[in-house]
Amino acid sequence: MTFVSYAQNYEDVMLHRALKHVVKGFYVDVGAQHPVNESVTKAFYECGWHGINIEPMTTWFTLLESDRPHDINLNVAATDQSGDLVMFEVEETGLSTTNREFAESYREEGRVINERCVPALSLDQIFVDHGVTEVHFMKVDCEGCEKAALSSASLTAVRPWIIVVEAMEPNSQVPTHERWEYLLTGRGYQLAYKDGLNRFYVADERSELIAAFDFPPNIFDQFVRARDRDAHLGVNDAHERLRAALVELAQSKTVTQQLSDTLRLLSEEQALLRATFEQARAENVNEREILKTQLESHKAEIVALLLGRDELTSQLQQARAGSFKQVSAARAAADGEIQELLLRQQELIRHIEALRVERDHRAQDVHALMLSTSWRITAPLRASKTFIRANLGKVWRFIRPAVARAGRASRPSIRWLLQFKLLRVLASKLLGPHTRLGRRLRTFLYPPQIGVQTTLAMSTDAAAIETMLRTAIAREAERY
Repeated sequence: MTFVSYAQNYEDVMLHRALKHVVKGFYVDVGAQHPVNESVTKAFYECGWHGINIEPMTTWFTLLESDRPHDINLNVAATDQSGDLVMFEVEETGLSTTNREFAESYREEGRVINERCVPALSLDQIFVDHGVTEVHFMKVDCEGCEKAALSSASLTAVRPWIIVVEAMEPNSQVPTHERWEYLLTGRGYQLAYKDGLNRFYVADERSELIAAFDFPPNIFDQFVRARDRDAHLGVNDAHERLRAALVELAQSKTVTQQLSDTLRLLSEEQALLRATFEQARAENVNEREILKTQLESHKAEIVALLLGRDELTSQLQQARAGSFKQVSAARAAADGEIQELLLRQQELIRHIEALRVERDHRAQDVHALMLSTSWRITAPLRASKTFIRANLGKVWRFIRPAVARAGRASRPSIRWLLQFKLLRVLASKLLGPHTRLGRRLRTFLYPPQIGVQTTLAMSTDAAAIETMLRTAIAREAERY
């Protein structure tokens, strides 16, 4: 199983090589800092280990609390002093320290330094408070305060199997192990390995572990850096997203085809609706003209009747001396006819109004059709069709004389080529003996001349001959 390394300088790889036989061991991380990035203990935590993380800086401690719920996380400083200790927090770095000299050098570099007091406990006190009896490895990285941390551990009751200590000044290659190494070698520990940044010490009673430090990290340790693993997982995730995008693209193509089919159906339906509308409008116009004619006829009849009534009235006045009853009856009959005609007129007017309402409804339907999505989508198609119909004839009339001249100029060459039997057979096969294109091509190459010559021979009138020539030339031009 591949081991995932999170440490800055492969410290966890070396520790795993020596302690891989230990199941669910215990560690102590003095100066734990970030719970994941460059952490020596993260890989062991993922393998089921647990331990104590000592981190005085509030930012890192909060992250440890969140990422390491099964560990003991202490927001204190491990040192040989008691009480509170001044902590110099260097913002946004892992350089926070209790060493005032280092803090001042960071301040001169332009870094922001925040001072605050943190509780200080010795390692021996921490072991007693939490009942620690066995520690498989302890890492110490206090940014220049390693001596104070090691001095706080007597290394008698609790003896870590392996102790890893950062042996360089922060951000430099200046060694510092001469200041504190005697605290380990004088208490039964021997140097097993150094990697240029840290020094590994093994307890005398665990000297069999020293052989694990004979070689630096190599291919036989079967490990992978965490950032390399994350990059590989990112590539796999990108591949999965790409595969999903390809599937989605295929689905979108299917949807696009379906939309195209729907648009085609809508276009056909629109054409059918437009034809229906045109037919209905034509029928409505014809019906309206018929009704208008009938209305005019009835108006004429009414005018005639009114004139007749006036005439009857005058006759009545003239014949007043005659039979009053006959005149009254005739007038009543005329009024009845007039009323009947007026009723017919009103009926016609109502019919006209109904037709007008129907016409308005149809106009609204047409307006709704023109506002519909399908009508708007196909607007470019209708505009293109109208433009082509409007301009195709103009373009042909413009280029037709040039085409005709070019055709007539090429006619001798084509006739010469067709003298070869192979070309004639090939042309006959391509154009066909009875196709419209074949007939036109034969007429173009070999136009009939008999009618024109006979007419010229029979005609003696120069004006008539000129007229016939012009007619023949015009026909030839139209033909080609």
